[in-house]
Amino acid sequence: MTRPLIVLDALLLRPQPTGVGQAIIELTRALAATDRWFDVAVLCTSPELLPELADRAGWRIVPCPGAAGGTLRKALWTQLVMPRVLRRLGADLLHCLQFVAPLRLPCPSVVTVHDLGYLRFPHTIEQPRRLYYDRLVPASLRRARAVVCNSRATADDVVAWFPEVANRVWVTPFGAPQWVRGRPVASPDRGGAAPFLFVGTLEPRKNVEGLLRAYERFVAEREAAGLDCPQLVLAGGRGWRDTAIRSRLAALAASGRVIVEDYCNPDELWQHYSLARALLLPSLHEGFGFPILEAMAAGLPVLTSDRGAMAEVGGDATLRVDPEDQRALVAGMHRLTDDVRLRRDLVRRGHANLARWTWEETARTTGEVYERVLGGHR
Repeated sequence: MTRPLIVLDALLLRPQPTGVGQAIIELTRALAATDRWFDVAVLCTSPELLPELADRAGWRIVPCPGAAGGTLRKALWTQLVMPRVLRRLGADLLHCLQFVAPLRLPCPSVVTVHDLGYLRFPHTIEQPRRLYYDRLVPASLRRARAVVCNSRATADDVVAWFPEVANRVWVTPFGAPQWVRGRPVASPDRGGAAPFLFVGTLEPRKNVEGLLRAYERFVAEREAAGLDCPQLVLAGGRGWRDTAIRSRLAALAASGRVIVEDYCNPDELWQHYSLARALLLPSLHEGFGFPILEAMAAGLPVLTSDRGAMAEVGGDATLRVDPEDQRALVAGMHRLTDDVRLRRDLVRRGHANLARWTWEETARTTGEVYERVLGGHR
């Protein structure tokens, strides 16, 4: 019996992958490690990021250089060229690893939703991208045979905004990033001169400006009381709508209080985790929140937001605050600076929480979605 061919749309995978790109790498590796009843072709503009799949039986990497570039170029390729590629490959199912699919498809589709931040916080997204999402996301979800979500929080958002697809929503939770496994963990009690750490793209949805305002207030209160004050390290590539962020960063960097790093590869990022006192991730919205689990793997306490996927992923192993409450953010920084017992307790809880999130489970539940959509083809 011929094995069905499932095509993965991995066009969002780019050099220097962050959240979505990292998730694509992790999912493809996890699926490749399972005992599969289907073959896979991966549409990709950066095949060098998936070297271990090139010679694996039942897998094909399909380079798509024409889709590389900005949002408009990728959109045109997806709508005009991808359907022809799917026909040529003989696809039985397309899994779009982001939430925009071709409007005309020769096969059923599954769509992954990583987050709906563009709807919940529209002011944090550039207008051209927002228009693109507004036009194509609803149609992609309506046409999909299944909508898979990386967290229960994301699934709840999908049902709230698109109730017509509620009976086709699946939760296939992500796992802890594989790159943190087996790395040496520094002492769990890093006080002294250890800095706070923020990891993420420097863009409005990450609440970077709110974090910096709170940090300025924290510094002023520590100095007024004659107390030591940890530095703040920000590790992440440049984002969008970041003029105000950059202006505030320039002043803080000049004072020596804030250190700004660009995109960090895994080795560089692990070094930052290993030297830090705590991770600060008070985002306005996240679809999942990989840095929470990365920090826990490195033995770091975590302060994050008391909402959505961040509360779901971190559970009771994080110090949770309202990200829009400056006083709460400042108070959290003071506690993580002065309360050794709190830091130790969060590290202990984080270690236990980490084990809940595995890519093996993601691959298993994703396979169940494929089987359901293909009508028991297995």
